Amino acid sequence: MRPDPTPLPVEPASPIPPELPYDPAEPPDEVGEAATGVTPIELFFDLVFVFVLTQATHQVEAHPGWSGLFQGMLPLAAMWWMFGAFSWLTNAVRPDATVVRLLLALTMTSFFVMGLDLPYAFDPDGWAFGLAFLVAVAMHVALFLTSSEPATRAGIRRLGPFNAAGGALILIAPHLPATGTWICWAAAVFVLYLSMVIGRITGFVVEPHHFVERHGLIILIVLGESVVAVGIGAGGRPVDWRLAGGILLGIAVATGIWWTYFGNDEERTLRAMSEASVERRQMLGYVAFGLAHAVMIAGIVLVAAGISDAIHHLGGETDRWWLGAGAATFLLGHAWHRHVLATGPTGTRLLAAVVVLPATALSAGAGWAALTAATVVLAASATADHVHARSADG
Repeated sequence: MRPDPTPLPVEPASPIPPELPYDPAEPPDEVGEAATGVTPIELFFDLVFVFVLTQATHQVEAHPGWSGLFQGMLPLAAMWWMFGAFSWLTNAVRPDATVVRLLLALTMTSFFVMGLDLPYAFDPDGWAFGLAFLVAVAMHVALFLTSSEPATRAGIRRLGPFNAAGGALILIAPHLPATGTWICWAAAVFVLYLSMVIGRITGFVVEPHHFVERHGLIILIVLGESVVAVGIGAGGRPVDWRLAGGILLGIAVATGIWWTYFGNDEERTLRAMSEASVERRQMLGYVAFGLAHAVMIAGIVLVAAGISDAIHHLGGETDRWWLGAGAATFLLGHAWHRHVLATGPTGTRLLAAVVVLPATALSAGAGWAALTAATVVLAASATADHVHARSADG
């Protein structure tokens, strides 16, 4: 019998895969930074904000005029500030631990209570709004203090007292005379939104992938309020051909808002945040995603009120300002967002904002006409933006 041939030596498999070649065209991540996606608990947390927007929209619709507008928008502005603050939190502290998830669920409850009490936030009986706001502030600080970064913990120690001061003003406001209530509410929103300037916005490491995705998903969920508004406006009636046309136009307006935000900007926004320095990312997050997004969300609430009112009065007089003012506000907010991040031209957004308000106001004699005017302006803005993007790429 012939002996077996001597086996060749087998090189042991390396447990570590070879590194991919470095792409010099792609900027390296900051030290200690890793791309992370939005977690399911964050999306679950966002669902409560749809209810908050429904309450704010109803407040605006039920009390036409400046008083009703600000009684809906000032509480919404305060809530958006704290809601956005939790986006910064989950960007720094991953909500994977059981304790973090339970505290986020408790915070969801506080936001839900604020939403329930939003119509009474200016009345003495509306004490629950301010108390729930302070609970959210306490949870925000407590969770941020679990961060492993000393600079982040120092940052929240500087900013937390401003959020608490805003909550205290909100809690006090309903118990003052009418003028004092308005002053106190305005002061609360002022303190909240300027806290990052007064308290110095330092110490927060913004991970671009999560931050951009998180705020995009919030806008997407907020847009659900516009879709809900279509159903509210059409509710209680069988669907005939005229109502079906109104529903189509309402969805078209909501789609136009969606296209404005998501049409071409996501990749450019991510690139702008990724290429910015750590210090600049904090300011971009504050202005482009905190302030500009607040303007856009206020616009969506007014658009939702306008859609609901227009579908409810398809063949008759509808509100002259809600739909156009909402679309214009959203477009101005998005132009601001683009300008800060330098992600695209702002001219089309500004022109559309100027045109959409008179176009819908002049068409307010019939709901279907106002919806058509808003759809045409939004479609023209999106088309002009698409043409500009193609010419720039070509």
